Amino acid sequence: MAPDDGTEWLLQLLSEIQLEQFYLRIRDELHVTRPSHFDYVKPVDLDRIGLGRPGQRRLEEALKRRRGQSQRPKSWVYKVSAGTLPSKGHAWGGQV
Repeated sequence: MAPDDGTEWLLQLLSEIQLEQFYLRIRDELHVTRPSHFDYVKPVDLDRIGLGRPGQRRLEEALKRRRGQSQRPKSWVYKVSAGTLPSKGHAWGGQV
């Protein structure tokens, strides 16, 4: 069951939530090879491969956590609101 096509992230994700037995079914039957492919998977699809509702909830939560970690704010506005921009004059060589 070793991933050989760049889907090691999927096996790792499923292992973290103890659903690794669904790896081949999710990869081969649902054709999920990237995290974004889960956007097109419906609960009925997961039912069809034998994944029950509690497992579906665990999978959904794990995907949310993974997406939260991988998505970084791209806007400088986030840095300003978070207070991570350097104070006036220090980073750009300006005078205080």
